[in-house]
Amino acid sequence: MTSEGESVFESTSIGRSVLYETPRGPLTIRTGWPPDSFDGLRLDAGLGRFPHYSSIIQRPESFKEVAARRGSRITLAIAEPNTVAGYLTCWYPAEGERWANLGDLMYEMGAIEVSRNYRGLHIARGMLELTLNDDFFEDKIAFMQGLSWHWDLEGNKLTAAQYRQILMKLCSPFNFREVYTNEPNVALRVENIMMIRVGSRVSPEDYKRFRYLRFGINQPA
Repeated sequence: MTSEGESVFESTSIGRSVLYETPRGPLTIRTGWPPDSFDGLRLDAGLGRFPHYSSIIQRPESFKEVAARRGSRITLAIAEPNTVAGYLTCWYPAEGERWANLGDLMYEMGAIEVSRNYRGLHIARGMLELTLNDDFFEDKIAFMQGLSWHWDLEGNKLTAAQYRQILMKLCSPFNFREVYTNEPNVALRVENIMMIRVGSRVSPEDYKRFRYLRFGINQPA
């Protein structure tokens, strides 16, 4: 066992994992789930649908649907026996979205959620750490769009402004930083935020293309 928050990385046949010891008991955070590996999982009761917030994952089968997307990655925090206490999903932008104009350069940290019953245990940080500990991201501009209508403000007892600061505090240690954009969803509300992490092998030319695209201007490759 590890002490609370301490990590021990392990490679397995279905990806990489880390064991977390928490006051709620041990959790295994695992990334690299194949599409056919979600059978037998159940969602913790603190995930799902609430009066003013709905998770993008409503049932375990939803993970199969996400895993079928091109280039998708799923990281789960599993409490025994086979209970999903948190998840992180990421993927390439869908065709037709602004960021898809840069092809495979852009990679979206699509959704991250921890069960209401497991918050305050640094599980989100652990899922981000394990996911980003991969050379894959050095060729990418990984981005996160924080949209306030997706936030569980009621469950966290926070204002939108406070939740925004929590997101920045969560992502900043992994070299994410805030950028400004006129992308309609992000620009719709002042509390919304876009954060990016630029991989070490992203060229200055590609980053320049991204800078222009932030404001809807397409530059030739």
